[in-house]
Amino acid sequence: MDDKTMYVPHSGPTQQWAFYGALENKKFVVSDCIDIKDTPNGLGNPTWLAQQNVAKANAPAVDLLLKKGAIFVGKTQMDEFGFGLHGRNPHYPTIKNSNCEGRLIGGASCGAVAAVINGEADIGLGTDLNGGIRVPALYAGLYGFKSSSSAVNMNGISCIAKEETSLGWVAKNLSDIRKVATILTPMSPLMTVDRIVVLDSLFQDIPDEAKVKLEKLIASSPYKIVRSKAISKIITNKAAESFKVISTVRGLRNIEPWIESNHPVLSNEIKMQMKWLSTLKYKDERIALEQRDLVQSVLESLLDEKTLLLMPTTTNIAPPVTASDEQLYKLNSVILKYTSLASLADLPQLHLPWFSVNDSPWGISLLGKKGMDRQLIDAAIRWKQNQ
Repeated sequence: MDDKTMYVPHSGPTQQWAFYGALENKKFVVSDCIDIKDTPNGLGNPTWLAQQNVAKANAPAVDLLLKKGAIFVGKTQMDEFGFGLHGRNPHYPTIKNSNCEGRLIGGASCGAVAAVINGEADIGLGTDLNGGIRVPALYAGLYGFKSSSSAVNMNGISCIAKEETSLGWVAKNLSDIRKVATILTPMSPLMTVDRIVVLDSLFQDIPDEAKVKLEKLIASSPYKIVRSKAISKIITNKAAESFKVISTVRGLRNIEPWIESNHPVLSNEIKMQMKWLSTLKYKDERIALEQRDLVQSVLESLLDEKTLLLMPTTTNIAPPVTASDEQLYKLNSVILKYTSLASLADLPQLHLPWFSVNDSPWGISLLGKKGMDRQLIDAAIRWKQNQ
């Protein structure tokens, strides 16, 4: 592992297949859950890593980037089993957030984000279960894109909650975000975005400084702006509650037998999640699925091929490195009120680091209809050019 703790010990050899293409000479890294030939996936846990066989081939998504001229330079550290949101993995040295001194870098794709902000890579490829790409992008001041999971090839990507996990990537600019989307996502319908619905209710709890900057940003939009309170705190609370139940039941329950058999050393966060899982009953999952259907129907009523949603990625800035595990666990419940919306409905979401708050990276997100991944990014590029 290097002195910036960006790479896990099994980072793998550099790969470059082509010397031309859309990603010519662009360096990229992948989280420790994405197959790289002849290396195992550790999922952020050393005991798990020691028991895994090496991958026989690269994940298809990796090969697609290589065929377009990109250069693979390493696998990167991630939060344990992809469940963390803050980049604190006790099994490995803490990764520094060089874009926000004294604050956490975010997770689960913490190593991929560190590689990009420190100039070791142009693109960081990772997974997003409950905000694993979007949250560290906000904490570190990068663009972060969560794809529609149905829009990309997820083969060769290890996820303990497969149905709820999407592929995502971070970069310093929208151009690189768009280039990767062109390669990994299918063509969007030939429709042009002409309207953005601002979810005003979700911006109530953001800092006053952010509210002022937000209004200036909205004024620069090249699209028709519609203010809406259709998604209330009641909806976001239901979304957070339901997604926590669904992702934990379908994720951690899958590895519960492995934990019982191997007695591995686990992070405090996973221990707290497992303790909470033990309290759930069958009816809790049934209620969560009903709440998910409600959230999906509300989002579907707001979105179409010409409409995007504007919302906070989350309301908080990166927490300080001194934050306790208990404080971070409680903060997860706040973050899920925002990140769970796109996760529950499998919507593409793009974090835009267009302004800071309290001298810390912050920003907003655009959400699009399921499968409209490229259209969403193109709309952001046009808006950026109009600022």
